[in-house]
Amino acid sequence: MVPFLPRKNHLFSIIVISVMLSGIFWLFGFSLAYEKSVFLRDRSFLYQLFWFPFHVLLAYFSIIVYKRLAAGTHYKEISIKSIITDLHNNYRAVIISLILITPFMIEDIIEGAVKAQENFDQLGYASWVMIGPIWMIEWVMLAVIWSRVLATIRLTVKTYSPEYVDQHLDDLLILSPNTAHLQAGVENALINFFYAISTLAYIELTGGETSDFQTCLISGVLVLFSFLASFFFLRMRINDALERITLKHAKHLDQYYKNPNHSFTQESFKDLKLNPLLIDDFVLFKPTKFSNRAIERISIVRASVLIESIQETGYAEHISVKKGLEAMKYGQYEQKLSSLGIMELQGVLIRLGSPIIMLLAKSGVLSSLH
Repeated sequence: MVPFLPRKNHLFSIIVISVMLSGIFWLFGFSLAYEKSVFLRDRSFLYQLFWFPFHVLLAYFSIIVYKRLAAGTHYKEISIKSIITDLHNNYRAVIISLILITPFMIEDIIEGAVKAQENFDQLGYASWVMIGPIWMIEWVMLAVIWSRVLATIRLTVKTYSPEYVDQHLDDLLILSPNTAHLQAGVENALINFFYAISTLAYIELTGGETSDFQTCLISGVLVLFSFLASFFFLRMRINDALERITLKHAKHLDQYYKNPNHSFTQESFKDLKLNPLLIDDFVLFKPTKFSNRAIERISIVRASVLIESIQETGYAEHISVKKGLEAMKYGQYEQKLSSLGIMELQGVLIRLGSPIIMLLAKSGVLSSLH
């Protein structure tokens, strides 16, 4: 099952309505054409029978992705009221999307007018029907997709406050490391992949317009930008939360010895008369593939936890099970943070990369580099 499909199934209604609307436009255009055979042979008009409802479906899926992200898995059924509320709450994303899409709408109107004028003797006003409302509605559907993609940035910033991250570290890093906001980025990339492939097919059949190449690239850039914004913001918030945990443990250590850099050696613990093997294997152990700062944080937390264990049990030969588990959990935090979102990032790049490369090849950009 496609991950962004809704549970409450009004998908069939969307498909039927969009296909019927596309068919009505096509039949109306056919009725206006002077030479019916020319209209029937026009690949652009024929492709719109598929491409128009496909635009509507992709816009619908982008709304589903956003609604599920905003309201959780058990989101309420989409209604006109909920869509208007979302548009109001994310008015900046809507404005940016409309600003981005407007030049292409104007460009298509101009190119369409030229095409309609050239073929007026054969097609009459049929070109205006197929080029005017159909193209404009398709542009609006693309603006909907872009606005939902950009709106995820605001939603990520709004969700992951410092307080929220502090309270949900286990959920974010251990219980469910594949966060919904990053997964939404992968699903948006999949929507963009389908849009790009359908655009490539249109370009292959009809030659396409300049705007078709441009908007595919812009769409891919917006999806990547939105994902990276959420990716880096989430990692920054979690990193800050781990710094706060480390600071708390560092203050605890400062009560026992003065070492502003918290660089530990066997000598650091000589007054505590600890088992040297415990110090080597627990405090001074340096995990591989971690950043230097992550290793420093782990050492500070383990040293503090070790002293807390001694305070609670009075034993210096070993660490208590409770404190040992606490140290292990913190180590998991660092480990999960180091890989958080990497698989999702790869998924986004794979879904965006292939159609963009094909578009560049089709446009002749790659060949001009040689």
